[in-house]
Amino acid sequence: MTPFGIKLKEIRKKRNKTLKELSKALKVSMAYISMLENGKRGKPADGMIELICSFLNLSWEESDDLKFSAKHSDINVNINSEDLSSNATMLTNVLKNNIKWLTDEQLEELCMTIQKISKKNQKI
Repeated sequence: MTPFGIKLKEIRKKRNKTLKELSKALKVSMAYISMLENGKRGKPADGMIELICSFLNLSWEESDDLKFSAKHSDINVNINSEDLSSNATMLTNVLKNNIKWLTDEQLEELCMTIQKISKKNQKI
C-alpha cells in the first residue's frame, strides 16, 4: 500500500464513486486505478492527480492532502548520495538494509523525526 493509494480509495468510497466511474472520467483502465489504490503503482503524474481532484470535487485542503500523499508514494526510490556526506550515504544504506525489520509505528516515528529536523534546518 502507498499513502496515495490509501487516501484515494478512502476519498473515492466516501464520495460513493466506483472504480469504473473514476477510470472512465480519467480515461484510464479500471486496472490502473485499482493498482494505484492497492500500491502496485506508485505516484501518478501531477496532471493525473489534478484530474482526480477535479473529478472527486475535492476541497483545497483535501487536494493538498492527496498531493502530499502522492509526493510520498514513490515505490521505487533511488537516492544518489554521491555529492552528500559519508553520513548521508550511511543513513541511506542503513535504511535500505533495515527497513524490513521496522514496525509501522517505528517507521512513522522515524518519518516524523526526519521531517521535524529537516523543517528546523530549512529555517536556518
